[in-house]
Amino acid sequence: MSVLHIIPSAFEYFTDINTDAWKWVNKLNKKGVDTDVFTLQYGVVPFLKMEEKGKGKKKFGTRNYTDTVSINEAMADWDKYELIHLHCPFLGAAGKILRWKKLNPSIPLVVTIHRPVRIVDLIALGIRWYNGYYLPKIIRAADIVWYRYKEDRKDLTDDQIVKDFVNIYSQLLTNKQDI
Repeated sequence: MSVLHIIPSAFEYFTDINTDAWKWVNKLNKKGVDTDVFTLQYGVVPFLKMEEKGKGKKKFGTRNYTDTVSINEAMADWDKYELIHLHCPFLGAAGKILRWKKLNPSIPLVVTIHRPVRIVDLIALGIRWYNGYYLPKIIRAADIVWYRYKEDRKDLTDDQIVKDFVNIYSQLLTNKQDI
């Protein structure tokens, strides 16, 4: 199965989400899930530094990640994936992601809500507003929403979370084939 993870990386507001998502992507790759990553960034590199593999190329797990592309360039290839996994909250491209999902209803969208937006300054207040507007629309468009911060999931290990994701992916793709 092939999965694209969209991971937030704007400034320092999503460091914990970015770190967790990259750990899970690495574990998914090791389990044989063909996983690629697109980060929504604003002037910073992903928090989890990846091993350098030549100029402009980075490696994490079993996959290579190269250079920077715009959301429009990245979206042109999203239909090659069997499933898209968006990590939230996030900043940027929500309208484009929603339009893409509307045009590609047969490709499942999994959304993981890691936590509420933390208000630490005025920019964070803007991020909360942005997510307050777009997140309900993203949730309605999603095929599955997985809440990381729920009480019964706070103590899950990374391995248990990855197992949940593999089960969710398999279920969505099996149901897709039955249609």
